[in-house]
Amino acid sequence: MLVYRYIWLIILGLGLLGLMAACTAADLTEGVAEDTVETAVALASPTPFPTIEPTFAARIAAERDPHIPDLPFYDNPDPDQCGIPIIWGSVNNKAWLTGMYEGELVQPTVLLYDSHLRMQITAEAPHGSVVTIIMYQQNPVVDYYYVQIDGVDGPNKGWLPAPFLSFEPIS
Repeated sequence: MLVYRYIWLIILGLGLLGLMAACTAADLTEGVAEDTVETAVALASPTPFPTIEPTFAARIAAERDPHIPDLPFYDNPDPDQCGIPIIWGSVNNKAWLTGMYEGELVQPTVLLYDSHLRMQITAEAPHGSVVTIIMYQQNPVVDYYYVQIDGVDGPNKGWLPAPFLSFEPIS
């Protein structure tokens, strides 16, 4: 029992030392011009050969199947920040494909993809087709649904950007 008290005292002491060190470091930079601090940091870590890499989104676009059309809305710029797919469930899992965007039919045949990266087309169905939602993926810009086209044999599953899914019947 006595050992636990000493451990807590040591942890508390280390925490206080860390707090004091942070305060001291803040006091050292007080009154120093910001450009001086930035210059000192820049000189301390030189990068003589900066590497310029294309963005992840540009690499994905370059590797994407050329038959995949651009979306009429913004897609997720960094797929690494996309959410984890979750099971939709069995209640209210019916929806309709819609190729409409901002009042215009932009995809008479709605495309389903292999993932939210849209590298390949896995299935397609006409605007207004009924689908069953299997999974949902919440993302920073555009959410995606993994759906199965009802009444279609063969390739009938894939990921769909949220703007091309309607929870109301399509007329």
